[in-house]
Amino acid sequence: MSHPKFILVSDPSTPLLGTFVYGLVDQHKDLLRAYEKVHGYVKVHGGGWYLKDDVQRTITLYGSSGDYGEPRLAFLNRIPGELRDYTFLYTPFYGIPGNPLELDGVEWI
Repeated sequence: MSHPKFILVSDPSTPLLGTFVYGLVDQHKDLLRAYEKVHGYVKVHGGGWYLKDDVQRTITLYGSSGDYGEPRLAFLNRIPGELRDYTFLYTPFYGIPGNPLELDGVEWI
């Protein structure tokens, strides 16, 4: 069964610049495999689950990847452009209100 999961990855040539990768998958490593097929080897900086609310235009990030650990949000530097109008929130646990993330320096790709 697929679930809404995300990971943060960076290319070896830009190790401090992380990209938000998300989708409906069984395991976090499925996101990594799909991403690496297109972009080549990347380093993972954790991950978790997400809740996308299209009415409120929010994406709440929460939890921790069983494959890669807690998301290191300092690597949330590049986000797909289709999410530009969304407010990103973070909470460590599902069901607890999230805190807004600062996205001023984010590159929308």
